[in-house]
Amino acid sequence: MVTEDFYKYQVWYFQILGVWQLPTCAADHQRRFQSMRFGFILVILFIMLLLFSFELLNNISHVREILKVFFMFATEISCMAKLLHLKWKSRELAGLVDMMLSPEFGVKSEQERQLLESDRVAVVRMRNFYGILSLGAAGLILVVPCFDNFGELPLAMLEVCSIEGWICYWLQYLFHTMCLLPTCVLNITYDSVAYSLLCFLKVQLQMLVLRLKKLGPVIEPQGNEKIAMKLRQSAAYYNRIVRFKDLVELFIKGPGSVQLMCSVLVLVSNLYDMSTMSIANGDAIFMVKTCIYQLVMLWQIFIICYASNEVTVQSSRLCHSIYSSQWTGWSKANRRIVLLMMQRFNSPMLLRTFNPTFTFSLEAFGSIVNCSYSYFALLKRVNS
Repeated sequence: MVTEDFYKYQVWYFQILGVWQLPTCAADHQRRFQSMRFGFILVILFIMLLLFSFELLNNISHVREILKVFFMFATEISCMAKLLHLKWKSRELAGLVDMMLSPEFGVKSEQERQLLESDRVAVVRMRNFYGILSLGAAGLILVVPCFDNFGELPLAMLEVCSIEGWICYWLQYLFHTMCLLPTCVLNITYDSVAYSLLCFLKVQLQMLVLRLKKLGPVIEPQGNEKIAMKLRQSAAYYNRIVRFKDLVELFIKGPGSVQLMCSVLVLVSNLYDMSTMSIANGDAIFMVKTCIYQLVMLWQIFIICYASNEVTVQSSRLCHSIYSSQWTGWSKANRRIVLLMMQRFNSPMLLRTFNPTFTFSLEAFGSIVNCSYSYFALLKRVNS
């Protein structure tokens, strides 16, 4: 039950969208209904991106209008990448849940149970905070037109018909709402489950560190055989962790890379938009909306970079933890196993983007923020 809290609600929403693999016992009508749900959300996203593209082309000579389009256009590109990736890799990604529930990843002591429970609480709190923050930002985007006497639509996409007509305006407003809310929840679901998977991976590494440190000295005649068995079990456990890490990397590598690139566009657009606002001109509500959305985008990339960085830190502790055990009194064969394991642990786990030299880490997060501000400063100087 504790393990299920890491992914339960997120997988449920993925099933609603039709991007998560159904059980092998699923009936044909369930599979058809799943395909219909996936097709519906895919068509909505495609229409959104098409309207954003037309609006971009119509205002190609106006920097301010272009950046208004990028405000949501880049976010929807990221959503499309997540949706297609989950559908394309659904069979492989379904193995994540199976591995998390396998007995091999179960706890073996009270200390390990406390570690798992602590991370479960952190995951649930982060999911709730991020969900409230994201839904608040989406709500502000939908509410802001009320403060402008309904003079514009929530999203800066091409207007299919004139919004001066009451019926036309509210039909487009309803369409914008139908487009915004499912994709907002998709972002919440994907990012929170990515953070949960990385936290679960981190806990498994912490439990392995504890087990290696508890390897004691040889006291009884059969002690070396017991130590050898525990070392082999630890090596097999580490191999399972590596396989789980490969699946987690498959989950976040593609969409996460696209999200990092799109976040630069969103951050630059928001910074430029805020620089042109003034409370004296009655832009207070627009500034609040942009600031909250900016905070959501920063939090979105921070949680994945932070959790990935924690995985790297914990994996780098493995070599020291096995060296901290009572290995000096072990047999020569056991010391040879320890040496091989230390060589294997010497390379920390890194979760890479499409660019093999660029990893998800706190350094990457700082690089994204610095890059965004540099582009904003250049853009502001050119258009001053």
